[in-house]
Amino acid sequence: MEPSAPNEDLLLQCQRFRVEKARHQTPDGTWHQREVVRHPGSVVIVPMVTPDSVCLIRNFRVAVADWLVELPAGTLEPDEPLEETAYRELIEETGFTATTVRHLHSFYAAPGILDEYMRLFVAEGLTPGASAREAGELIENLIVDFDDALGMVFDGTIRDAKTIVGLLYWNQLRRQRS
Repeated sequence: MEPSAPNEDLLLQCQRFRVEKARHQTPDGTWHQREVVRHPGSVVIVPMVTPDSVCLIRNFRVAVADWLVELPAGTLEPDEPLEETAYRELIEETGFTATTVRHLHSFYAAPGILDEYMRLFVAEGLTPGASAREAGELIENLIVDFDDALGMVFDGTIRDAKTIVGLLYWNQLRRQRS
């Protein structure tokens, strides 16, 4: 017997997500509850400036009160196609436009508490331009050699999970193409 589908009560509604109390029944008949963050999903972009360099961002994250080195990413808008979100977020956060974005993989961000499903894209054929960052965003572009970006994963400079996943996944695909 599978666990029952959760019954949910709204606890908090925000602009980009909501928090619900989810109740579910396990096969032994016991009921349990968890607080769950419901999120519309997001995109993560690996912006390849050249075949050997990537645009990362240095982003101040209020939740951890620290600057993180990340891949650009952003939340899906209602009824917006995934590829359009990737193009839009790339411009907003970095100023780059891309001739192509290609879906690589999808994954859950933190399924223990959050249902956010992240879609990983690679962006190529980049042209620099003006960013359109949201009010309050503190972001700087970092154009780095791709191998240096991988080094930042392994030396602990990059601590953001979506960035680690994105860089390592894209690196594996690059190696398979060589």
